[in-house]
Amino acid sequence: MLKEDRYRIIISALEEKNSVEVSDLAKTLDVTEMTIRRDLKALEDEGLLVRVHGGARKKDASYTPEVPYTQKRTINIELKQHIAKICAGLIEDNDTIFIGSGTTNDFIFDYLQANNLNIITSSLTVFNRAKDMPGTEVILTGGRYRKKSGTFAGYFTNKLLSEIKVKKAFIGTNGINGPKVTTANEEEGHGHQIILDHSIERYILADSTKFGVESFFTFYNVRDLTAIITDQNLSPHAEDYYKEMVKIIK
Repeated sequence: MLKEDRYRIIISALEEKNSVEVSDLAKTLDVTEMTIRRDLKALEDEGLLVRVHGGARKKDASYTPEVPYTQKRTINIELKQHIAKICAGLIEDNDTIFIGSGTTNDFIFDYLQANNLNIITSSLTVFNRAKDMPGTEVILTGGRYRKKSGTFAGYFTNKLLSEIKVKKAFIGTNGINGPKVTTANEEEGHGHQIILDHSIERYILADSTKFGVESFFTFYNVRDLTAIITDQNLSPHAEDYYKEMVKIIK
């Protein structure tokens, strides 16, 4: 069995049981316990588990507080630009799309080439970037404005989102842990759920630092996505793990 296949099985076992034993893994994978110990060391070095006596346990999720939008704009800029360029390449002429809030999403407009778009957004920044594009129709959802994230959320936002269908939705996230896609605010999360359910193609934008991170509210399961769009810094082991559930674009 290839090393990468062993890694995938170990990570999957941890996701199900939270802990594994060297002896059990050695029997299951038909390798020596020394091989398993080396595998666990390699996975720990990647930050994917924590070794304990006789085995390993699932790494506790790194919970992250909500960072203000103005501060996010200065973090991981090159990774966000890489992701935004991929997103722009997925948008075609005459598409009807939803672009959510987030600094990664804002960069999409630096690379966008498609024409005659219908853009729906809950983000004031995205609206300001899109409103003067020639031949483009833009809908701002309205609702209760959250200054911290620069987005609209709540009952009135969700009412509009529940009445529309889009071809593609591009949604940012505060963190992905296991199958859970999370955000810091439940009102925004409910809006994300609605528009993803009303979209033909569902894309989550997550740079490599967002993996293994869990925020307050889980709004979607990665298995129900079209793809996660990330960057080249995603660890091979994390990529192998998520490829079992969803397409990874980087």
